[in-house]
Amino acid sequence: MDINIPGVLKKLRTKEWLIPQFQREFVWNNAQVIALANSVIDARPVGMVTLWEQSADAPLPLEPISIADWDPKENATGQKTYADDCPVPGRYYAILDGRQRSTALALTFGGLRASSAIYRHAGGYFLDVTATEDSERVKFVPQKEMVKRNLHTHAGAIGNGYFPLGTDDPNAMMGQWMVYLQDINKAEYYPGGVLPQEEELKRRNAALSKAFSGIFNTKMAVYIVPPTYDLAQICEIFDTLNTTGTKVSTIDLIHSGLFNDTVGDAGGALLLRDEIDAMGELDGAVGWSSSTGRPELIAQFVAAIHVALDAKPEPKRIGGAKDTRITSVKSSDLLAIPSAFWRKVIENNLTFASFIGGFQNTVAGGRFTMAQCPYPASAAIYVALRWHLEFEGGAATHWTVADLDRLYGAFFWRNVFHSRYDQGFLTQIGTDLREMKAFLSKKQLGVDEMDWRKQANEWLDFNVGTRPGPIDIFEVVSDGGEKGALRRAALLLLHARADRDVISAELSIALEGGMMDLHHIYPKDWCKNNAGGVAKDVLDRERAGRDWVNSAANLMPMHRQTNNEWRKQSPATFLHGKADFDSHPNLWTRYYINRDAYDLLLLGEDGVAEFWKKRAGAMAEDIYSRTTA
Repeated sequence: MDINIPGVLKKLRTKEWLIPQFQREFVWNNAQVIALANSVIDARPVGMVTLWEQSADAPLPLEPISIADWDPKENATGQKTYADDCPVPGRYYAILDGRQRSTALALTFGGLRASSAIYRHAGGYFLDVTATEDSERVKFVPQKEMVKRNLHTHAGAIGNGYFPLGTDDPNAMMGQWMVYLQDINKAEYYPGGVLPQEEELKRRNAALSKAFSGIFNTKMAVYIVPPTYDLAQICEIFDTLNTTGTKVSTIDLIHSGLFNDTVGDAGGALLLRDEIDAMGELDGAVGWSSSTGRPELIAQFVAAIHVALDAKPEPKRIGGAKDTRITSVKSSDLLAIPSAFWRKVIENNLTFASFIGGFQNTVAGGRFTMAQCPYPASAAIYVALRWHLEFEGGAATHWTVADLDRLYGAFFWRNVFHSRYDQGFLTQIGTDLREMKAFLSKKQLGVDEMDWRKQANEWLDFNVGTRPGPIDIFEVVSDGGEKGALRRAALLLLHARADRDVISAELSIALEGGMMDLHHIYPKDWCKNNAGGVAKDVLDRERAGRDWVNSAANLMPMHRQTNNEWRKQSPATFLHGKADFDSHPNLWTRYYINRDAYDLLLLGEDGVAEFWKKRAGAMAEDIYSRTTA
């Protein structure tokens, strides 16, 4: 049998479809949820759901679909269920295979969301009819951003070209979309009461109609295991479902193709996974090149280099395609990288690795890993332009590495604070790379430096977005509830500045040593135990409206040995007789703690609020200084 999307949501809402309590929690990220939503809009197959009809004789412990959310009654993290307040129907089923897809459908089309902004599913999924790429038409907008952009209102959403995909009542879905199809053509919903240009409005209508058709016509296959099966048999089926259908990665395909193409070469066969691991040992690429941790990143860098080159090697033909082009860092682009070009990159691996290191120094003034980096794939733009300058730059090239550093550094930070790559970057990186190269190439010999920087900032305003304000940055570094790229942005300079331990300066906490992590200045237990005291306005995140305790303002690079001692005491207790500001003033200042801030640490509860605000302000000021060319 099969069922459409509104039908799936009704089954979940009425508790006809439930999940076994022993299943793993919902683990999909936004990109996976968005990929499923795009499949629905395109009316592509979305995978089969396997159900087990329940027997009254031996019922399985079941529960509704749910996500993490704040439970005010328990004053702790709980679960937000996607179900009506109704009894379980007479005939009901356990979802054996399909929890992730079912939850994703509830999030996108069923209106399931966390009510507390501190959780990652606090926000909504929208159809962005202004998007020109199909892969970028579904957007997740966090709750704070929804309010900021007025997307939580019907008029505000339509005026921005955003249509909420979700509705709480599956029975109301048809009516909701009929309203959309009418209101998209009403001038009253657009800024200034002016409709978009006729061709643009026609394109938006087509995108909306396609989504409408996909949502109501997409079918999900359903296989039902009869109630005659016992739990032992079901567990065997469940295990089989989770161990079959292993996806072959793009890197696996590239590795195999490279080996086949080069096995007879004089230089020997290229073993890509081995080469990626070897590169990860080189200065600049530590923490960036691993065959087991996002290995496609290196391939994306290489594809970006191909995009940046003036003299491009002929791409490898993919499948039956007559004309293969590398235009960005999508899987098809990676597969088209010619084997001879891979060999050139590998032969120049020291140079390649140094460009990755150059990227880190440009954006943060120190070393950090890809896991610590917001939008690590964005480094492809910097690496590609460095390669182009190194191997193709000449007398006719008037821009320098210093010019690139100034422009790209500001691009990186603005890109993060505008969340430009949150919903998809595979196509946008290619566009941004070409635009940046074109701007740099226009630089004339002898141009006034300040005039060029002004032009660079105007280019950034137009292509990336205006400079974020200090208060916007302060909000991010002072809230541990931030997620994704913004969270990593808040912590990035702390990672990059890690050098020596501030208490025991003989202890190295540099990246290569692997002995550093970010630890709480005011330990979490201390904050919890003092949440009702004089500092309650900042220690209680509900009162504060943010999570100061886990924010960047309360984290500092430390050696594990120091943290093991510090974590048991307040800063005032730990620092007394242990260290003072004058023992290592440069280190304290390096980690955004000047003498005034240090003195606040010694005041216990009385100093915590002012310390956090002062330190968050210093961090925000540093980041802000990096958002201009």
